[in-house]
Amino acid sequence: MVISVFPNLNNNGVSELAFDVIKILTDGGADVYVQNEYKPIFKSTKAKFENFDKAMSLCDCAIAIGGDGTTLNIAKKAAFLNKSALGINAGRLGFMSGIERDELSLLTKLINKEYIIDERAMLKATIEKDGEVLSSHHCLNDIVVSRGNFARLIDVTITCDGRSVSNMRSDGVIISTPTGSTAYSMAAGGPVVSPEADCIIETPICPHSLMDRSIIFSADKELIVTANNDQNNSPIMTVDGQEAVNLTPGCQIHIKKSDITTKLIKLKPENFYEVLNKKIIERRV
Repeated sequence: MVISVFPNLNNNGVSELAFDVIKILTDGGADVYVQNEYKPIFKSTKAKFENFDKAMSLCDCAIAIGGDGTTLNIAKKAAFLNKSALGINAGRLGFMSGIERDELSLLTKLINKEYIIDERAMLKATIEKDGEVLSSHHCLNDIVVSRGNFARLIDVTITCDGRSVSNMRSDGVIISTPTGSTAYSMAAGGPVVSPEADCIIETPICPHSLMDRSIIFSADKELIVTANNDQNNSPIMTVDGQEAVNLTPGCQIHIKKSDITTKLIKLKPENFYEVLNKKIIERRV
């Protein structure tokens, strides 16, 4: 089995953790690839070294070592190549991770292919202007349209399959997947939705009206989001909190379910509600 390991060395203790992961995998008979830039750090291991794209294309599955942001980033890149990904939590919450740092013994299940694949829906956001497609983006968590540099409300309009849904004044709006319902959307007061649900969630950010609340749409719907734009406060579209696009006047964001799914590896039989209790609810008690 070929496994590529992508550690986020900016997190404390990840270097040591990655050493242990590589050793377990190579001792178990797996071929392990690591990015070229980390060769000086991991040259004493049995890992092989390639650039990021090559390491991703060669592997049967990818391992992300870090927090949720690292897992999200690696899992999305793997998804575009129809590959699965495992997150090892070395961050704070680790809601998307498959195992914790003290559960590395479970990696033998990965080598022996004794795991399940948890497929997660993604969204595709296409920015259009005057009938022309400017760019396309895919998210696993959410698409956020928010105010620009100035702390003042913007006007956001949302349609669903061509019919008006909402005209609101707010700091913006979050369009999320069920996976993203436990991220920014939840912090903004949105519902927690099981990742098995087939839907799209719209959650306003600090709406000026008490009547503007989250709406859940069927996953076969297409939403169009527009935001007012003036020369001093251009709104921004953010993809999974990792990619930002300035929206120029006249832009429309077309959002629908993506044809691509993210495949997360699960090595233990926890279900969504057990993880929800452990990672979020119990942390607040």
